[in-house]
Amino acid sequence: MKIKLISLSLLFVSCLFIFSNCSENKKQNFGGYESQVKWGEHLVTVGGCNDCHTPKKMTPQGPIPDNSIMLSGHPAGMPAPDVDRKEIESKGLIVTQTLTAWVGPWGVSYAANLTPDATGIGNWQESNFLIALRQGKYKGIPAARPLMPPMPWEMYKEMTDDEIKAVFAYLKSLKPVNNLVPDYQPPVPVSK
Repeated sequence: MKIKLISLSLLFVSCLFIFSNCSENKKQNFGGYESQVKWGEHLVTVGGCNDCHTPKKMTPQGPIPDNSIMLSGHPAGMPAPDVDRKEIESKGLIVTQTLTAWVGPWGVSYAANLTPDATGIGNWQESNFLIALRQGKYKGIPAARPLMPPMPWEMYKEMTDDEIKAVFAYLKSLKPVNNLVPDYQPPVPVSK
């Protein structure tokens, strides 16, 4: 009887140890967060994705993110910055009031729609997102043009696969926003 009781106790303790380790490992797989989506939300926040991909609205304190269209990129109906592109492209940089379009030596670039709408990343697979952040390729297509400044993909490529997958999971969980961002415009001397 004592042997059975000891054996049963050892089995119980072993089960507790195994299940507690499974729980610990699961949390570690999500960067200490309870889910992949929550971890992705954290990474999007600390990675500054809203700085460029969420249009701003002007307040007396300056621009603040317009969370009603969070991570939807440059507003589709907004015209290109009204500047002398040749002069700006040769001298420096200008950014729009919404902080979603930039003019510089590379041309005019617009922040992409990162929501799960078809006009954003709605049709993307996780593999596209990995290619976009690892190789800096537009729409995560290997043969596509490079991602343009100020997108800091060179920094984000240092993220682990699990971190990039968590960001993708979070983005896919967002409210879809239908917003077809304008196409990149090459520098004036190159365009005809």
